[in-house]
Amino acid sequence: MRGGGILSEVTERLEVEVEDQNFRFQSKERPTHDEALTLTGAKRVGDHVILERKRPHATLVFEESGTILVHGLARPEVAKLAVRETLLQLGLPEEGLTMEAGPVLARFTTGKAIISSVATSRLTEATLNEEVGAVEIAATRFGGVILIFPSGKGLALGMRSRRIAELAIETYLEILEQEGALA
Repeated sequence: MRGGGILSEVTERLEVEVEDQNFRFQSKERPTHDEALTLTGAKRVGDHVILERKRPHATLVFEESGTILVHGLARPEVAKLAVRETLLQLGLPEEGLTMEAGPVLARFTTGKAIISSVATSRLTEATLNEEVGAVEIAATRFGGVILIFPSGKGLALGMRSRRIAELAIETYLEILEQEGALA
């Protein structure tokens, strides 16, 4: 977040990396479960067929509707290549392939420790999540949740894109810094 054109110390040192994002693909000719089960390593799990890929490392979930959910990749172009390759292996055309991106999981490092008691007392959106030992911020206006561990490392969950996750993290870190919750 930029305040008067000057980045604060905390956002200057901020490192954000997208760890995972789900992608759902639809093709003109949708693969059936029987077709998906012909792929080496494919297994039926409940109502889905699951394929664990090694290169790129990802999980493809063939849904009953014929859509393919890709989990375990952060870049949409890599997910699309994995699905295109799979469709070609099945003898299905790759033309008309559409993609819908799901929420991201981003990790970040602030370079500063968080003082949990200060954060939870001064920020109404913040609570202490004792299960994971982190301050949990309900970043509802950004569509997700931010977890910040005492070390200053954290996760942003549920945001629709990398940029929204970055903006949410920057916004709340600025607020926490102004409130004296970062040391």
